[in-house]
Amino acid sequence: MSVVIRKTTKEMVSEVHELSNLEGWNISAANLTLLLQTFADSTFCAVDADNRVVGESKVVGHCMAATVTDNLCFGGLLVVKKERRNEGIARKLDSARREFVGNRNFSVNGLIVHLDGHMKSRFKHHVFDMKGFANNIINKEKITTPTKYKFVSLTEDMVDSLGRYDTGINIGVCRANLQKPWTFSEPARTIVALDGASICGYATVRPAETGKLLAPLYGDSPDIISSLFAQVLQSLIDEGEAMFVQVPTDNKTMMELVGIAGLREIYTMNRLYSKEAVTLPLDKIAAIMTAEATIC
Repeated sequence: MSVVIRKTTKEMVSEVHELSNLEGWNISAANLTLLLQTFADSTFCAVDADNRVVGESKVVGHCMAATVTDNLCFGGLLVVKKERRNEGIARKLDSARREFVGNRNFSVNGLIVHLDGHMKSRFKHHVFDMKGFANNIINKEKITTPTKYKFVSLTEDMVDSLGRYDTGINIGVCRANLQKPWTFSEPARTIVALDGASICGYATVRPAETGKLLAPLYGDSPDIISSLFAQVLQSLIDEGEAMFVQVPTDNKTMMELVGIAGLREIYTMNRLYSKEAVTLPLDKIAAIMTAEATIC
């Protein structure tokens, strides 16, 4: 059966969501919709060209790219329906994405089982690893909050200041088109850490398909990271509630905290770049915002 590659439309989002669920990616419909709307010009679906079966899914594959800078793109959400694999659909999707990326530096988070293949193909730099953790939260009381910092819920008058802080984490690049709705619009809940009047970190919790997604958590020091994590557990996550988070392994503080909270490792990903490695402040990045569209 032949397929055609098309830009993802809002009518296709529910089918892409279904594909992601079949892969066990735990992406909520709200989170997926926001990503696909933000990067509408660079998300692609493989659609059956001659599907005439009423009620049968027409979307059989998907991938996306996201422009980070004029010279850097990020890619994710590459998936093909299980029964349609080995038909060259992934290659067609990747070809459309490559055309969008052009000659720019390209980055992905690749599963560790595919690392050798990635490094033999288009990627030259394996910069760091990150691990996905999930489980029902336990031991909330073992993670404490130092009293020197103030923690407040994000309000509209703080949005621009938070955006400037986020830009500092994100290699100096403003990403307000995603960051603002991701952190401030419903159903997001964001806690901001203040040292005096200055923002020194923040954490956002959004619903996952199952449980809650902590994404991101940034902090200027280990004690701020620990304090923010404690605040998240105390005010945004119920005891015994499932939580999902993706942690750079170089952030030793957060790697220790997720273990204390009872989270379990479920996968490892490698951050790869095709041309030039990008250095991130991983000591400040305790949890990334997305694995699909952002570099941190």
